[in-house]
Formats: sequence, structure tokens, C-alpha cells
Amino acid sequence: MRIGRIFDIDIYISKYLLLLVAVILITGHGGNLTAIFFIFLIHEMSHVLTARLLKMKVDEIELLPFGGAVKIQSMFELNPLHEILIAGAGPLSNILLLLLYFGGIQMGWIHTAVPDPDFVNINLLLAGFNLLPALPLDGGRILRAILTGQMGIKRSTQIASAMGLLLALMLATAGIYGLYYRVFNYSMFILAGFLVYSAAKERRNATYVMLKDITYKKESLRKEGSLPIRNIAVLSSLPLKEVVKKFAPQRYHYIQVLDEQLKERGSLNESQIVNGLLDHGANTPVGKLLRKI
Repeated sequence: MRIGRIFDIDIYISKYLLLLVAVILITGHGGNLTAIFFIFLIHEMSHVLTARLLKMKVDEIELLPFGGAVKIQSMFELNPLHEILIAGAGPLSNILLLLLYFGGIQMGWIHTAVPDPDFVNINLLLAGFNLLPALPLDGGRILRAILTGQMGIKRSTQIASAMGLLLALMLATAGIYGLYYRVFNYSMFILAGFLVYSAAKERRNATYVMLKDITYKKESLRKEGSLPIRNIAVLSSLPLKEVVKKFAPQRYHYIQVLDEQLKERGSLNESQIVNGLLDHGANTPVGKLLRKI
């Protein structure tokens, strides 16, 4: 649901966050909502600031139960390092907030004898939870960026989203375990439901993200005039769908095709692989394209 617009950025709020807020108010724990909103906002604006420093245009922010998600217009210009920097900026902002808070107390700028436990716990929880290596959390985006250079964006997205589903299962299990001891933690079930929904969505979109990345690379190559090259050796029997899974962002690929005795049969470039996939189907052996050149 869209709730406003700040600095030319549309602000949306997730239905899962609305549900969590409603439960907090119903259970009489609404006194911390202002502090939570402030901390969430700092977390998200740190993503935005980092993206803008990297000359990326931010289209929208969606506030979520664990923080939020930033949608970048030029998402496919992101190289893995940039994705790591943007994702890591959120948890880092929470750590910096705590350092400033404790520093302010020590310097006498903040007049309190005892640090506010809610402020400290919310920041630690938001930073720690977001660093877990599971999509759609910041840690999941960092994991995907690290894996992308080795196995391509589709496979890395599938692995990071599978970690999200595993985390959801662990949260739900912990919630059920608590019920056994008559301790009901509603946030466990809300977060678990949200993670299942979001991780499944990321997994479904993995193929679309990969194809969009390949399309963007063609446009980038024409615009910039150059891209780094990456060589891949594959057996001639390997289906084209498995070849494209190995493509990495910000790289143009040359594929050396080998027979079963590992003797070279020929080579193909990335464009030929993509055109072959579109013309002949995803299950076509890569060696078949050599006979059509």
C-alpha cells in the first residue's frame, strides 16, 4: 500500500508490517512504535544514500517487518560489489546509531543514567536479523552477490531464497515450540509467513532476473563499448538452460564446447547461446549450435 512520496521516492508499506503493527497495538505494546519507525527509517535511508552515492536512482521503498526493501531503477547495472555495499549499509546504520547513542551518553550530550533498553535491542535485533544470509534480508542479498560471480545470478538467487525458506521454517518451529510451553510469540509467525512469501517470490523471479540481466548487458555493451570477458568450458551435451545459469553480471561470456574426451569442438559467444535458447529451446544441447553456425 502506497503511503506517500519523499525526495521523489514512493513509500509503500507491506501488509505484513500493518498486521504486525495491529497486533502490537492490540496487545498494548504500542509505546515503542515511534522509536521503531525512526530506526526503520534510518535503516532504509542508509540504503538510499548508498545507492545515490553509487549514482543509482531509487524508485521506491517498501517498509517491511524486518526493515524494508529498496527498488533501484537501474537494478541490472548493479555489480556484486555495489549490491554488497547497498545491502550492508542498512545493518551498518543500526550499529552506527548505537555507537552514536553510547558516545552521546559518555560525552554528556544525552542525559540518561541508564541506556534505553528498547532503543538498544531494536537496533541490535534489526542489524542482526538483517545480516542472516537469507533472501529477502540484507544478508541474503550479500550472499547472492558473493555467489553470483561463481554460479550466475539465477542459481545464486535460488540458493539465497532457499535459505529464506529455511529461516522461515526455523521461526515457525520456534513459535510452535513456544506454544508447547504456553508462550505465544506472534512475531515469529508473522515473520515466518512473510519470509515464505518473499523467498518464494524471489525464487519465482530468478529466471526473469537472469534474462533481464542478459538483456541489460547487451545494452550496456553497445553503450559503453566494452565489458570484461569470462570464459566457460562446457560439455557439448549440456543443455542451454544450464549454460546460461553460469552467466555472471557485468561479464560477457565465451563458451568453449568440449566433447566427452574433453577435446575442443568449437566456441560460442553469449549472444549465440541466448539466441540458440530462444530459437531452439532450453533443453537443446549446446553442441547442436555448433552444427548450425
